[in-house]
Amino acid sequence: MTEEELYNRYHEIQSTYVEVRFIDGESLIGKLDSFVSGVNNEPDEASIYVDCYELFASEISEIVELPGYNSDSGDSFFKNIYD
Repeated sequence: MTEEELYNRYHEIQSTYVEVRFIDGESLIGKLDSFVSGVNNEPDEASIYVDCYELFASEISEIVELPGYNSDSGDSFFKNIYD
């Protein structure tokens, strides 16, 4: 994703929980926390935080809202979407 795409998608999302799908086929489900622009994240690129993980725009292929998701533990988890 580009920074602009990430920024726009971050502001479109209405759900607390999301599934972030990465370009390598992995994904992460967790609580969407914040967006950081590239300018405010130098020397790194734009990113979002999902739980305690910083996820960079160039690593993300898609962000899917999970409106019905309820995490009892509050923990995020990784999975391979191609399995």
